[in-house]
Amino acid sequence: MDNAVIDQLVELARAFNERGLRPLIVGGLASYLLFGQKSQAVRATSDIDLMVPRSQACEEAKRQAIAEMVTGRLQYVVRDNGRHFRFTKPPNYQLDILAPPVADVVTEGGRVKLVRSQLHGRLTPEARYIEEGMRTIDLTGMAPELHGVSPVEVDVPSPTNMLILKLFAFSDRDSDVRRNEARAQAHAYDIYLTAALAEREDFLEGRRFLDYHAGEEVVLEAKTIVETRFSTLDQSGWRHVLGSNLLARDHSASERRRMLDGARRRLLRWFA
Repeated sequence: MDNAVIDQLVELARAFNERGLRPLIVGGLASYLLFGQKSQAVRATSDIDLMVPRSQACEEAKRQAIAEMVTGRLQYVVRDNGRHFRFTKPPNYQLDILAPPVADVVTEGGRVKLVRSQLHGRLTPEARYIEEGMRTIDLTGMAPELHGVSPVEVDVPSPTNMLILKLFAFSDRDSDVRRNEARAQAHAYDIYLTAALAEREDFLEGRRFLDYHAGEEVVLEAKTIVETRFSTLDQSGWRHVLGSNLLARDHSASERRRMLDGARRRLLRWFA
């Protein structure tokens, strides 16, 4: 993982922690935080996706504090056409803000307007249950300057919620309207890694989560994406993974398919 992204993450986490909050990290960096110690195969990323969950977005004081941290203390500025949810700062830090639907917060044009004209979140309906089963990660072992200091903490979604986010993201980029082969491949690869590297307890916890929310639209749609894009190796999800140069480049084609088939069967059991 790029050291610059870790430096950016530490800076963000410290600012949140000083306000009594933890940033909820999603996207490729969350996969690294969950599984990077287990495998060298975790995909590198050069930006941070920050989810503002309901517990933070439902209180105006917390929304204001987050907006002040991002645009004030940390001095991020809106990227071109970023519409207040895509930010940047030197040297080359990139920060995207996401949010689930939040009662009493205006949603318009695919954005949750956390603080008008200052901080918005890209509307992410599939993150409705993102806080269930969250994991807290201490960053002090990831940066030498943090050794011996108080914990510097971030949250990441559970593996099941990671899968849901990535299934929706893949479906979006695999669609005719918003097709983007590179992004679809990245999302599909993250789905493969999560299915392959998650522990048995992650799987069992996920089954309980999915059973509890069995009738909810988010879960039903996630299951449909698994069925229509990831149930056989010939479907588009696994074809994108096979096309990735990150997948076991030193293995034969048959070995790569065998690895994928193990993840495929596990994903099907997960969302059965």
